[in-house]
Amino acid sequence: MSQLTYLMREIGAGVEIFYSSKTTGQFIKSAFVLCDNYTELLSKLFLIEDDPTWSDTDETEMKKFEDAKTRVDTAIKSSAVPITDDLKKLVKGAGRDRFKNYHRVLQDVHDVFNNKRSTEVSIVDNLHSRMKARRELRNDFFHSAKLLRLSIAQSDCIEAFCDLLDYGELLFQSKWQDALSAERTLGTLAILLRLDLKSYGNPSIISKVNEILESCPRYRLADKKSIPKKGIQISKYPDDLHLILSVIGGGQELRDKLSVLLH
Repeated sequence: MSQLTYLMREIGAGVEIFYSSKTTGQFIKSAFVLCDNYTELLSKLFLIEDDPTWSDTDETEMKKFEDAKTRVDTAIKSSAVPITDDLKKLVKGAGRDRFKNYHRVLQDVHDVFNNKRSTEVSIVDNLHSRMKARRELRNDFFHSAKLLRLSIAQSDCIEAFCDLLDYGELLFQSKWQDALSAERTLGTLAILLRLDLKSYGNPSIISKVNEILESCPRYRLADKKSIPKKGIQISKYPDDLHLILSVIGGGQELRDKLSVLLH
């Protein structure tokens, strides 16, 4: 099983988190943060597949760290006072700055496109620009206590996931579509994300989606006569349950019907 397949499953989990709270919005920020993480994982996987020798280690910073560590160890052994800058280098992030940050990783992706796929550089740069802005917001959520009670708009999360889908397709091309098609649930959710995005310019899309969902056969146990035979099941929202869209039936037939609305 390829690394991309495993990552697809992670992305599917993030989209499910979004849709499980789409109405009430309690997990939209969590889904947004996960989506940002997936852009970094996609970038690193792309770089590794392009060049198996690629590493997320910053060789320059790593050498500075190791040199500082050597000097401090030598000073301690000789009962001398270590250089202050060397101590700061060791203490700062415990050496975590030896790894490339998000912007460096995206720069490496840009460089690959610039060298091998120059006609698509502007496309990847536009996606990177939006991804970097979201990374700034994501960091604010983590580092600013003032934002603990704040979330983001549902539309921001939908746009982030749609950009993620576009980014994955751009990086991995046909391999992306193959991996996406292999993940049954994510294939359906990806279409729903696209339709949600499209609905901002054409609100009638939502009613058309609902018509398709209501026509789907519904799985039910033989003794549950009160459950309709058709219609996607939506659980209610008591205090201890999430509102969950349960796509019980449909499969490829459902995706085909939904896909028509994208065109």
